[in-house]
Amino acid sequence: MFKSKLSFVLALVMLFSAAGYAEAERYYHDIREIVTDCEVSLHYLREGNRRFLAGESLPRDAYAEAREILGEGQHPFAVILTCADSRVAPEIYFDQRLGDIFVIRNAGNIADTSALGSIEFAVGHLRAPLVVVVGHSACGAVAGALLDGVEFTDNLQSVINKIHPAVDSHEELADATIANIRHGVALIQANPVVIESGASVMGAIYNIVTGEVTFLE
Repeated sequence: MFKSKLSFVLALVMLFSAAGYAEAERYYHDIREIVTDCEVSLHYLREGNRRFLAGESLPRDAYAEAREILGEGQHPFAVILTCADSRVAPEIYFDQRLGDIFVIRNAGNIADTSALGSIEFAVGHLRAPLVVVVGHSACGAVAGALLDGVEFTDNLQSVINKIHPAVDSHEELADATIANIRHGVALIQANPVVIESGASVMGAIYNIVTGEVTFLE
């Protein structure tokens, strides 16, 4: 009788463990997997940030195998346009590995012609179903666009000029940062290649202190 009950308990433990493993696997992107549903992409990103916050990041010891597989081609499940700030690395805060996300970075996460061209390639040729513009707290580029009477070098001023249209009606950095993200999202959503691809576009903000990514409605 005791052995029977023990066997039953062990069977339940194995069943729930297997279910939990299967649930975890659902949010783990295989670099050979072609994702076509933007909701699946979003789940991968959310789960990755959850792992990052919980200190449960994926192991990084399989790069040799990954490089061999990726030598045949890439199937990123999402495109991330984010800032070049050294504290803002999407492969880390989304806990993704080689071949998972197509990353574009520049100061202020601006959707300029270079960024848009890269996005067109990612959604038009690689068929990534989701584009996310990720801004971040304490963004120096956005803060610079809020300053009056400050002289920047010509190249840096060209960056500031692209941020100005989104933030010139804001005084607080947090509000301006959100406005800059939404401006980038709108520009990408209006891109003909993005429209034709059917890719979804959304914004998010990364908190450089807490590590949390908040997706914008």
